[in-house]
Amino acid sequence: MNKKDAGKQVVSAYDVVFESGKEKGKQGILVNVGVLEVLFNKTNALDVVWVKYEGNNVSFLSKNGLNSNIGEFADKFEGGFLYTCGTDNVSSCVNGKPVHGSLHYSPAEKVCVTLSDDSAEIFGIVRQTALFGENLTIKRRFTVKENEITICDTVCNEAYTEAKYVLLYHTNFGYPFLNENLKLEIPFVKSEGLTDYAKSRADKQLQITEPIDGGDEEVFYNTLEKGEVTLTNDDLKIRIKVIYDVEDFPVLLQWKSMISGDYALGIEPSFTRFDDFKMRTLSPGDKRQYKIKYTFGGF
Repeated sequence: MNKKDAGKQVVSAYDVVFESGKEKGKQGILVNVGVLEVLFNKTNALDVVWVKYEGNNVSFLSKNGLNSNIGEFADKFEGGFLYTCGTDNVSSCVNGKPVHGSLHYSPAEKVCVTLSDDSAEIFGIVRQTALFGENLTIKRRFTVKENEITICDTVCNEAYTEAKYVLLYHTNFGYPFLNENLKLEIPFVKSEGLTDYAKSRADKQLQITEPIDGGDEEVFYNTLEKGEVTLTNDDLKIRIKVIYDVEDFPVLLQWKSMISGDYALGIEPSFTRFDDFKMRTLSPGDKRQYKIKYTFGGF
């Protein structure tokens, strides 16, 4: 890249505020690095609303829009490229806690952006606290390059007693990247359907169909030999990899909704299954770091 003619055409970041509809008042950061566009949601844990690669949308944003504060879970689930679940719940494992946890509903603090010639770095802190309870901070650092997004989350226990926590990185893909020509590669050594319907379709786990009117979603638990999931759309000539450490995330959930209007694919590295729910423990003053990388490429 020639710095003399690049300017903000190649690397840029802008604060955005939604001014109407369900999204009114939501704050974000719109980042462009080369052919990669990423919208971060400052109001909701610095999660990623959408990703566009070479002008093509690759993420799933539900028809709810950015409506995370009103109604029951089904009424407000946004999807988004990244919806971070935790730290008190994933799915509906813990009674009395929001489905998929409280983390997403916490605004990011001390958000700052650093731009370089070929990348953008977004930093922010999300807190999970309770009177007579936990005092967790999640220091989030996203690095965006032209063909890569890296998440580095550091979970810190700032309380004087042990803290239990759980994380699941709900990564969602949608149209036009998601279509019947999408090839999904998951190097699993073991897989199991969550519901009877999913179990009955185990031989079709990796198959992506056209949208179907009505029907049910499918969820699968996967144990992988290595943390690398590959999604390839030959029509768009886009290949995306989700890369992580299986020691950090021993369970990969695959959520598949081929339902018209709710057409989505979720790739979800997780600490735990839902039916064998396990949290991790941090000692007072202790911290632990987690990384996930998304690579984007043509061919």
